[in-house]
Amino acid sequence: MSDAETRVHHPYSPSTLQNLEWCPAYRGKQSEKPHHRTVAGTRAHGVTDSGEDDQKLGDDDALAAAECIDFVEQRRRLMIEKAFRAREEARHNGANALPEFFEGAIRELKEVYLAVDEKEFPDAKGTTAGYVDHALIDHTQTEAEMFDWKFGFWPVESAENNLQGISYSLGLFHRYPTLNKVTFYFKQPHLGIVSQATFTRAQVPELYLRIQTVVARAREARRLDNFATARPGVPVCNFCDNLGRCDKVCDFACKVGRKFHPIDIPENISPTMVQDPEQTGLGLRLAAVLKIWCDAFRRQVTDRILRGDAKLPPGQKIQEMSKRELVDMAKLRTVALRYLTQAEYESTLESTFGSLESIISEKAPRGQKKHAVEEFQQALLAEGAVKMGDKFSFLRAVAVKE
Repeated sequence: MSDAETRVHHPYSPSTLQNLEWCPAYRGKQSEKPHHRTVAGTRAHGVTDSGEDDQKLGDDDALAAAECIDFVEQRRRLMIEKAFRAREEARHNGANALPEFFEGAIRELKEVYLAVDEKEFPDAKGTTAGYVDHALIDHTQTEAEMFDWKFGFWPVESAENNLQGISYSLGLFHRYPTLNKVTFYFKQPHLGIVSQATFTRAQVPELYLRIQTVVARAREARRLDNFATARPGVPVCNFCDNLGRCDKVCDFACKVGRKFHPIDIPENISPTMVQDPEQTGLGLRLAAVLKIWCDAFRRQVTDRILRGDAKLPPGQKIQEMSKRELVDMAKLRTVALRYLTQAEYESTLESTFGSLESIISEKAPRGQKKHAVEEFQQALLAEGAVKMGDKFSFLRAVAVKE
Protein backbone atom coordinates (compact mmCIF):
# COMPACT_ATOMS: atom_id res chain seq x y z
CA MET A 1 0.00 0.00 0.00
CA SER A 2 1.37 3.45 -0.96
CA ASP A 3 2.03 6.34 1.42
CA ALA A 4 -0.78 8.25 -0.30
CA GLU A 5 -3.22 5.51 0.71
CA THR A 6 -2.11 5.23 4.33
CA ARG A 7 -1.18 8.73 5.48
CA VAL A 8 -3.52 10.70 7.72
CA HIS A 9 -5.34 13.67 6.19
CA HIS A 10 -6.17 16.97 7.86
CA PRO A 11 -9.90 17.16 8.79
CA TYR A 12 -10.12 20.39 6.77
CA SER A 13 -7.73 19.38 4.02
CA PRO A 14 -7.13 21.63 1.00
CA SER A 15 -9.07 19.27 -1.28
CA THR A 16 -12.27 19.82 0.75
CA LEU A 17 -12.11 23.62 1.03
CA GLN A 18 -13.93 24.42 -2.22
CA ASN A 19 -16.96 22.43 -1.02
CA LEU A 20 -16.67 23.80 2.52
CA GLU A 21 -16.73 27.36 1.22
CA TRP A 22 -20.05 26.60 -0.46
CA CYS A 23 -21.45 24.68 2.52
CA PRO A 24 -19.76 24.72 5.96
CA ALA A 25 -21.64 21.54 6.92
CA TYR A 26 -20.11 19.53 4.09
CA ARG A 27 -18.40 16.22 4.93
CA GLY A 28 -16.83 14.04 2.29
CA LYS A 29 -18.31 10.59 1.84
CA GLN A 30 -16.39 7.72 3.38
CA SER A 31 -16.53 4.48 1.45
CA GLU A 32 -15.10 1.09 2.39
CA LYS A 33 -14.60 0.34 -1.28
CA PRO A 34 -13.29 3.37 -3.21
CA HIS A 35 -14.52 4.06 -6.72
CA HIS A 36 -12.40 2.50 -9.46
CA ARG A 37 -11.51 5.99 -10.76
CA THR A 38 -10.25 6.92 -7.30
CA VAL A 39 -8.05 3.81 -7.27
CA ALA A 40 -6.75 4.60 -10.77
CA GLY A 41 -6.03 8.20 -9.75
CA THR A 42 -4.06 7.08 -6.69
CA ARG A 43 -1.99 4.71 -8.82
CA ALA A 44 -1.41 7.38 -11.47
CA HIS A 45 -0.19 9.76 -8.76
CA GLY A 46 2.19 7.04 -7.60
CA VAL A 47 3.62 6.82 -11.12
CA THR A 48 4.17 10.58 -11.35
CA ASP A 49 5.92 10.48 -7.97
CA SER A 50 8.19 7.48 -8.58
CA GLY A 51 8.61 7.75 -12.34
CA GLU A 52 8.08 3.99 -12.56
CA ASP A 53 5.30 2.32 -14.53
CA ASP A 54 2.49 0.49 -12.72
CA GLN A 55 1.17 -2.47 -14.68
CA LYS A 56 -2.13 -2.29 -12.81
CA LEU A 57 -2.85 0.99 -14.59
CA GLY A 58 -4.70 0.92 -17.88
CA ASP A 59 -2.95 2.37 -20.92
CA ASP A 60 -4.98 5.60 -20.89
CA ASP A 61 -4.16 6.35 -17.24
CA ALA A 62 -0.50 5.41 -17.76
CA LEU A 63 -0.35 7.83 -20.69
CA ALA A 64 -2.01 10.52 -18.55
CA ALA A 65 0.61 10.02 -15.83
CA ALA A 66 3.40 10.21 -18.42
CA GLU A 67 1.94 13.51 -19.67
CA CYS A 68 2.20 14.94 -16.17
CA ILE A 69 5.80 13.75 -15.80
CA ASP A 70 6.69 15.33 -19.15
CA PHE A 71 4.92 18.56 -18.20
CA VAL A 72 6.86 19.10 -14.98
CA GLU A 73 10.11 18.10 -16.69
CA GLN A 74 9.51 20.72 -19.35
CA ARG A 75 8.87 23.36 -16.67
CA ARG A 76 12.04 22.26 -14.84
CA ARG A 77 14.16 22.58 -18.02
CA LEU A 78 12.77 26.07 -18.65
CA MET A 79 13.65 27.04 -15.09
CA ILE A 80 17.20 25.71 -15.55
CA GLU A 81 17.59 27.57 -18.84
CA LYS A 82 16.47 30.78 -17.15
CA ALA A 83 19.09 30.26 -14.46
CA PHE A 84 21.90 29.78 -16.96
CA ARG A 85 20.79 32.84 -18.95
CA ALA A 86 21.03 34.89 -15.77
CA ARG A 87 24.56 33.59 -15.20
CA GLU A 88 25.61 34.39 -18.75
CA GLU A 89 24.11 37.86 -18.51
CA ALA A 90 26.02 38.50 -15.29
CA ARG A 91 29.26 37.32 -16.94
CA HIS A 92 28.58 39.48 -20.00
CA ASN A 93 28.07 42.55 -17.79
CA GLY A 94 31.38 41.92 -16.08
CA ALA A 95 30.01 41.16 -12.65
CA ASN A 96 32.75 40.55 -10.09
CA ALA A 97 30.76 37.77 -8.42
CA LEU A 98 28.78 35.41 -10.64
CA PRO A 99 25.56 33.86 -9.29
CA GLU A 100 26.20 30.60 -7.52
CA PHE A 101 23.94 28.08 -9.20
CA PHE A 102 23.94 24.94 -11.27
CA GLU A 103 21.33 22.45 -12.43
CA GLY A 104 20.99 21.01 -8.94
CA ALA A 105 20.21 24.46 -7.54
CA ILE A 106 16.63 24.04 -8.74
CA ARG A 107 14.91 22.64 -5.66
CA GLU A 108 12.41 19.90 -6.46
CA LEU A 109 9.71 18.74 -4.05
CA LYS A 110 7.39 15.73 -4.44
CA GLU A 111 4.37 14.94 -2.27
CA VAL A 112 5.67 17.42 0.29
CA TYR A 113 3.54 18.22 3.33
CA LEU A 114 2.59 21.90 3.47
CA ALA A 115 0.69 23.70 6.24
CA VAL A 116 -0.49 27.28 5.92
CA ASP A 117 0.29 28.11 9.55
CA GLU A 118 1.41 25.00 11.49
CA LYS A 119 4.16 22.47 10.81
CA GLU A 120 2.42 19.51 12.44
CA PHE A 121 -1.23 18.66 12.74
CA PRO A 122 -2.10 15.46 14.67
CA ASP A 123 -4.40 17.59 16.83
CA ALA A 124 -5.58 19.59 13.80
CA LYS A 125 -4.71 22.94 15.40
CA GLY A 126 -3.42 24.23 12.08
CA THR A 127 -5.93 25.84 9.71
CA THR A 128 -5.28 23.41 6.86
CA ALA A 129 -2.48 21.22 5.55
CA GLY A 130 -1.93 18.76 2.76
CA TYR A 131 0.45 17.11 0.32
CA VAL A 132 1.10 18.88 -2.97
CA ASP A 133 1.97 16.65 -5.93
CA HIS A 134 5.04 18.50 -7.18
CA ALA A 135 6.87 21.81 -6.74
CA LEU A 136 9.94 23.52 -8.20
CA ILE A 137 11.80 26.42 -6.59
CA ASP A 138 14.12 28.43 -8.83
CA HIS A 139 17.83 29.12 -8.27
CA THR A 140 17.12 32.50 -6.63
CA GLN A 141 14.74 30.89 -4.10
CA THR A 142 12.31 33.75 -4.85
CA GLU A 143 10.02 32.10 -7.41
CA ALA A 144 8.34 28.70 -7.47
CA GLU A 145 6.01 26.61 -9.58
CA MET A 146 3.59 24.08 -8.11
CA PHE A 147 1.64 21.28 -9.79
CA ASP A 148 -1.42 19.23 -8.95
CA TRP A 149 -2.57 16.37 -11.17
CA LYS A 150 -6.26 15.59 -11.60
CA PHE A 151 -6.93 12.23 -13.24
CA GLY A 152 -10.72 12.40 -13.12
CA PHE A 153 -13.13 13.29 -15.91
CA TRP A 154 -14.72 16.39 -14.40
CA PRO A 155 -13.16 19.87 -14.66
CA VAL A 156 -12.02 21.34 -11.34
CA GLU A 157 -12.31 24.97 -10.27
CA SER A 158 -9.88 27.16 -12.22
CA ALA A 159 -6.54 27.82 -10.55
CA GLU A 160 -7.13 31.49 -9.74
CA ASN A 161 -10.11 30.60 -7.55
CA ASN A 162 -9.20 27.07 -6.49
CA LEU A 163 -8.82 26.93 -2.70
CA GLN A 164 -6.75 23.75 -2.88
CA GLY A 165 -4.11 25.46 -5.03
CA ILE A 166 -4.32 28.63 -2.95
CA SER A 167 -3.77 26.63 0.27
CA TYR A 168 -0.73 24.83 -1.13
CA SER A 169 0.68 28.15 -2.35
CA LEU A 170 0.21 29.67 1.12
CA GLY A 171 1.91 26.61 2.59
CA LEU A 172 4.93 27.09 0.32
CA PHE A 173 5.12 30.81 1.16
CA HIS A 174 4.99 29.84 4.85
CA ARG A 175 7.71 27.21 4.52
CA TYR A 176 10.07 29.28 2.35
CA PRO A 177 10.17 32.93 3.53
CA THR A 178 12.34 34.03 0.58
CA LEU A 179 9.64 33.26 -1.98
CA ASN A 180 7.96 36.27 -3.61
CA LYS A 181 5.92 34.53 -6.31
CA VAL A 182 4.25 31.14 -6.78
CA THR A 183 2.64 29.93 -10.00
CA PHE A 184 0.23 27.04 -9.53
CA TYR A 185 -0.79 24.59 -12.27
CA PHE A 186 -3.71 22.17 -12.30
CA LYS A 187 -3.28 19.64 -15.09
CA GLN A 188 -6.16 17.37 -16.12
CA PRO A 189 -4.67 15.11 -18.79
CA HIS A 190 -7.86 13.17 -19.56
CA LEU A 191 -9.62 16.44 -20.41
CA GLY A 192 -6.72 18.24 -22.05
CA ILE A 193 -7.02 21.10 -19.56
CA VAL A 194 -4.22 23.05 -17.89
CA SER A 195 -5.23 25.86 -15.56
CA GLN A 196 -2.69 28.20 -13.96
CA ALA A 197 -2.55 31.23 -11.67
CA THR A 198 0.25 33.26 -10.11
CA PHE A 199 0.12 34.42 -6.49
CA THR A 200 2.45 36.94 -4.85
CA ARG A 201 3.53 37.32 -1.25
CA ALA A 202 1.64 40.62 -1.14
CA GLN A 203 -1.59 38.62 -1.61
CA VAL A 204 -0.91 36.30 1.33
CA PRO A 205 -2.95 38.22 3.97
CA GLU A 206 -6.16 38.31 1.91
CA LEU A 207 -5.77 34.72 0.69
CA TYR A 208 -5.02 33.51 4.21
CA LEU A 209 -8.08 35.33 5.57
CA ARG A 210 -10.27 33.59 3.00
CA ILE A 211 -8.94 30.17 4.00
CA GLN A 212 -9.27 30.97 7.71
CA THR A 213 -12.89 32.04 7.22
CA VAL A 214 -13.81 28.86 5.37
CA VAL A 215 -12.24 26.63 8.01
CA ALA A 216 -13.62 28.63 10.95
CA ARG A 217 -17.18 28.32 9.61
CA ALA A 218 -16.69 24.60 9.02
CA ARG A 219 -15.30 24.08 12.55
CA GLU A 220 -18.32 25.86 14.02
CA ALA A 221 -20.72 23.75 11.96
CA ARG A 222 -19.08 20.55 13.21
CA ARG A 223 -18.93 21.79 16.80
CA LEU A 224 -22.67 22.51 16.84
CA ASP A 225 -23.42 19.37 14.80
CA ASN A 226 -26.38 21.01 13.13
CA PHE A 227 -27.17 22.31 9.69
CA ALA A 228 -28.03 25.92 10.44
CA THR A 229 -25.30 27.07 8.04
CA ALA A 230 -25.87 24.34 5.44
CA ARG A 231 -26.29 25.46 1.85
CA PRO A 232 -27.63 22.81 -0.52
CA GLY A 233 -26.14 22.77 -3.99
CA VAL A 234 -25.02 20.57 -6.86
CA PRO A 235 -22.62 18.82 -6.99
CA VAL A 236 -21.59 19.49 -3.36
CA CYS A 237 -24.56 17.60 -1.89
CA ASN A 238 -23.97 14.65 -4.21
CA PHE A 239 -20.69 13.88 -2.48
CA CYS A 240 -21.64 14.83 1.09
CA ASP A 241 -21.88 12.22 3.83
CA ASN A 242 -24.54 14.36 5.58
CA LEU A 243 -26.96 14.19 2.65
CA GLY A 244 -29.42 11.90 4.44
CA ARG A 245 -29.65 13.95 7.63
CA CYS A 246 -29.25 17.58 6.50
CA ASP A 247 -32.24 19.77 7.43
CA LYS A 248 -31.77 22.08 4.44
CA VAL A 249 -31.72 19.23 1.92
CA CYS A 250 -34.66 17.61 3.73
CA ASP A 251 -36.63 20.86 3.49
CA PHE A 252 -36.04 20.91 -0.26
CA ALA A 253 -37.10 17.26 -0.53
CA CYS A 254 -40.28 17.96 1.47
CA LYS A 255 -41.30 20.75 -0.92
CA VAL A 256 -40.71 18.58 -3.97
CA GLY A 257 -42.54 15.61 -2.44
CA ARG A 258 -45.53 17.72 -1.37
CA LYS A 259 -45.79 19.36 -4.79
CA PHE A 260 -45.89 16.15 -6.80
CA HIS A 261 -47.73 13.84 -4.38
CA PRO A 262 -49.98 16.02 -2.19
CA ILE A 263 -52.13 13.05 -1.16
CA ASP A 264 -49.22 11.02 0.25
CA ILE A 265 -47.33 13.96 1.75
CA PRO A 266 -49.15 16.20 4.29
CA GLU A 267 -49.42 19.97 3.78
CA ASN A 268 -47.46 20.85 6.92
CA ILE A 269 -44.54 18.45 6.38
CA SER A 270 -41.22 19.70 7.70
CA PRO A 271 -37.69 18.34 8.26
CA THR A 272 -38.46 18.00 11.98
CA MET A 273 -41.48 15.83 11.25
CA VAL A 274 -39.57 13.56 8.89
CA GLN A 275 -36.69 13.10 11.35
CA ASP A 276 -38.91 12.44 14.36
CA PRO A 277 -38.57 8.77 15.40
CA GLU A 278 -42.36 8.41 15.46
CA GLN A 279 -42.63 9.77 11.92
CA THR A 280 -40.06 7.58 10.22
CA GLY A 281 -42.84 6.04 8.14
CA LEU A 282 -43.60 9.49 6.75
CA GLY A 283 -39.94 9.94 5.91
CA LEU A 284 -39.83 6.62 4.10
CA ARG A 285 -42.94 7.56 2.10
CA LEU A 286 -41.27 10.86 1.19
CA ALA A 287 -38.14 9.01 0.03
CA ALA A 288 -40.25 6.66 -2.08
CA VAL A 289 -42.15 9.57 -3.64
CA LEU A 290 -38.96 11.39 -4.55
CA LYS A 291 -37.39 8.27 -6.03
CA ILE A 292 -40.47 7.58 -8.13
CA TRP A 293 -40.60 11.17 -9.31
CA CYS A 294 -36.86 11.31 -10.12
CA ASP A 295 -36.96 8.03 -12.04
CA ALA A 296 -40.09 9.07 -13.95
CA PHE A 297 -38.69 12.49 -14.80
CA ARG A 298 -35.42 11.05 -16.08
CA ARG A 299 -37.26 8.37 -18.08
CA GLN A 300 -39.63 10.87 -19.70
CA VAL A 301 -36.88 13.35 -20.56
CA THR A 302 -34.75 10.57 -22.01
CA ASP A 303 -37.66 9.32 -24.14
CA ARG A 304 -38.34 12.83 -25.46
CA ILE A 305 -34.71 13.37 -26.41
CA LEU A 306 -34.38 9.96 -28.08
CA ARG A 307 -37.56 10.64 -30.10
CA GLY A 308 -36.15 13.99 -31.17
CA ASP A 309 -38.87 15.99 -29.40
CA ALA A 310 -36.36 17.75 -27.14
CA LYS A 311 -32.79 18.95 -27.46
CA LEU A 312 -29.93 17.24 -25.68
CA PRO A 313 -29.05 19.47 -22.69
CA PRO A 314 -25.46 20.65 -22.13
CA GLY A 315 -23.35 18.23 -20.14
CA GLN A 316 -25.28 15.14 -21.33
CA LYS A 317 -24.76 12.62 -24.10
CA ILE A 318 -26.76 9.68 -25.46
CA GLN A 319 -25.05 6.38 -24.76
CA GLU A 320 -26.06 3.00 -26.11
CA MET A 321 -25.10 -0.28 -24.51
CA SER A 322 -26.18 -3.84 -23.83
CA LYS A 323 -25.24 -5.95 -20.84
CA ARG A 324 -23.42 -9.25 -21.11
CA GLU A 325 -25.18 -12.32 -19.79
CA LEU A 326 -23.29 -15.43 -18.73
CA VAL A 327 -24.45 -18.45 -20.71
CA ASP A 328 -21.91 -21.18 -20.01
CA MET A 329 -19.56 -21.07 -16.99
CA ALA A 330 -17.42 -23.92 -18.35
CA LYS A 331 -16.81 -22.04 -21.59
CA LEU A 332 -16.01 -18.89 -19.63
CA ARG A 333 -13.36 -20.84 -17.73
CA THR A 334 -11.93 -22.33 -20.94
CA VAL A 335 -11.54 -18.91 -22.58
CA ALA A 336 -10.20 -17.29 -19.40
CA LEU A 337 -7.46 -19.93 -19.04
CA ARG A 338 -6.07 -18.88 -22.41
CA TYR A 339 -5.12 -15.60 -20.75
CA LEU A 340 -4.67 -16.58 -17.11
CA THR A 341 -3.08 -19.31 -15.05
CA GLN A 342 -5.26 -21.64 -13.01
CA ALA A 343 -4.21 -19.82 -9.83
CA GLU A 344 -5.03 -16.42 -11.30
CA TYR A 345 -8.41 -17.63 -12.48
CA GLU A 346 -9.25 -19.10 -9.10
CA SER A 347 -8.13 -15.93 -7.33
CA THR A 348 -11.15 -14.13 -8.78
CA LEU A 349 -13.42 -16.27 -6.58
CA GLU A 350 -16.74 -15.70 -8.35
CA SER A 351 -14.98 -15.13 -11.68
CA THR A 352 -16.86 -11.96 -12.55
CA PHE A 353 -16.16 -10.26 -15.86
CA GLY A 354 -14.57 -7.29 -14.16
CA SER A 355 -12.22 -9.30 -11.95
CA LEU A 356 -11.03 -11.45 -14.85
CA GLU A 357 -10.51 -8.43 -17.10
CA SER A 358 -8.55 -6.61 -14.40
CA ILE A 359 -6.00 -9.44 -14.21
CA ILE A 360 -5.82 -9.76 -18.00
CA SER A 361 -5.20 -6.03 -18.31
CA GLU A 362 -2.54 -6.10 -15.61
CA LYS A 363 -0.67 -8.96 -17.31
CA ALA A 364 -0.77 -7.46 -20.80
CA PRO A 365 2.23 -5.40 -21.99
CA ARG A 366 2.01 -1.63 -21.82
CA GLY A 367 0.13 -0.38 -24.88
CA GLN A 368 -1.72 -3.69 -25.32
CA LYS A 369 -3.90 -3.70 -22.20
CA LYS A 370 -7.09 -2.39 -23.77
CA HIS A 371 -6.61 -4.64 -26.80
CA ALA A 372 -6.11 -7.71 -24.58
CA VAL A 373 -9.35 -7.08 -22.71
CA GLU A 374 -11.30 -6.48 -25.92
CA GLU A 375 -9.83 -9.68 -27.41
CA PHE A 376 -10.98 -11.62 -24.32
CA GLN A 377 -14.45 -10.13 -24.60
CA GLN A 378 -14.72 -11.09 -28.27
CA ALA A 379 -13.48 -14.62 -27.50
CA LEU A 380 -16.22 -15.06 -24.87
CA LEU A 381 -18.83 -14.12 -27.45
CA ALA A 382 -17.32 -16.30 -30.18
CA GLU A 383 -17.18 -19.36 -27.89
CA GLY A 384 -20.74 -18.88 -26.70
CA ALA A 385 -19.70 -18.28 -23.09
CA VAL A 386 -21.75 -15.09 -22.98
CA LYS A 387 -24.45 -13.38 -24.98
CA MET A 388 -25.41 -9.75 -25.29
CA GLY A 389 -28.73 -8.58 -23.96
CA ASP A 390 -31.02 -6.16 -25.79
CA LYS A 391 -29.52 -2.75 -26.49
CA PHE A 392 -30.82 0.23 -24.59
CA SER A 393 -30.07 3.94 -24.67
CA PHE A 394 -29.74 6.37 -21.79
CA LEU A 395 -28.47 9.84 -20.99
CA ARG A 396 -25.06 10.12 -19.43
CA ALA A 397 -23.45 13.16 -17.89
CA VAL A 398 -20.21 14.30 -19.52
CA ALA A 399 -17.60 16.83 -18.55
CA VAL A 400 -18.10 20.30 -20.01
CA LYS A 401 -15.00 22.41 -20.59
CA GLU A 402 -15.44 26.01 -19.59
